[in-house]
Amino acid sequence: MLDSSQMDFRQVELPTLKRVLSNIMAHPSSADPDAHEAGLDEYARLGGNAIHLHGEGGETHSRRATGRWLQQRGRRPEFFLCTQIGHAGWDEAEGREIDRFTASAVSEDIDADLELLETKYLDFVYLDDNPRSPFEPVIEAIGRQIELGRIRAFGVRNWDAKRLVAAQGHLSANSLPGIAAVVTTELALPDAQEPLWPEYVPFEPELRAAVEALHLPVFAHAADINLGQCLFGDEDVSARLRKHWLERWHDPANHALVERVESFAAARGLTTREVNIAWLLSQKFPCIAITPLPHMLMGRRSEYQRASHFLLNEADRTWLALPLTEHSRPA
Repeated sequence: MLDSSQMDFRQVELPTLKRVLSNIMAHPSSADPDAHEAGLDEYARLGGNAIHLHGEGGETHSRRATGRWLQQRGRRPEFFLCTQIGHAGWDEAEGREIDRFTASAVSEDIDADLELLETKYLDFVYLDDNPRSPFEPVIEAIGRQIELGRIRAFGVRNWDAKRLVAAQGHLSANSLPGIAAVVTTELALPDAQEPLWPEYVPFEPELRAAVEALHLPVFAHAADINLGQCLFGDEDVSARLRKHWLERWHDPANHALVERVESFAAARGLTTREVNIAWLLSQKFPCIAITPLPHMLMGRRSEYQRASHFLLNEADRTWLALPLTEHSRPA
């Protein structure tokens, strides 16, 4: 078994971002605000240098607390801040969603994040797609924010392969900064029959091919809810909050996969969670695992440390995709 006691997170070079990042990105949780400061201290001690933040539902605590921590520790220049913009709003009176896939929302949300984080710039922002609306005005507005120095790069989440390629082509044709990364909740070793939420875009072969062709890194959520850890019986409480989040993993193909992962893990002195995270980090494209910050203060921290360094090779990935037989167990 890998000794994680003195193990910093592995660093990965990302050419599209012109940065070297730890392959574990911390995701502070407003559900556990008391763990925020201590969690960031521990994450930084382990060599982490990337923080994912979002404001869905109007949440502001994680951004305020992160900005305060960075100022108090004097560490803003060394940390990569990733925030989500363009969240859909909600009209209570009309009982309907407010579309914020707009150029004006880009500026508004960047204003808010800069203020909450007490910083002059954001390293990376990303937004979900609205396939019913043209993307050109929105991504051009993001380009203007980059020119102004308010953000340094941007990416997308829940864009299908066709829209991703078309948007990148439009940006290139107009000499605008390109999409620098893809964010997803849907990349995992087990097969999910449905995405986390109905409107989310699965990480299917077409999207994978587009990511590889465009040479983009992927920031993939890697909590138990995203990994399908419920298949192995040791998922955390949050992965069981909704029935759908468990049932979506009930794919017949996963029965054999569980056996393979358990056998592979036992042969190498790993846990099944470590194998699932290591698979995520061993793609043909660079991949960063977005990890709940409270895990940095739990025993699970060591699992992310070991997975950070355990790279699966092509033979490992091929073996995990095969039916388990007595003649095909891992060496």
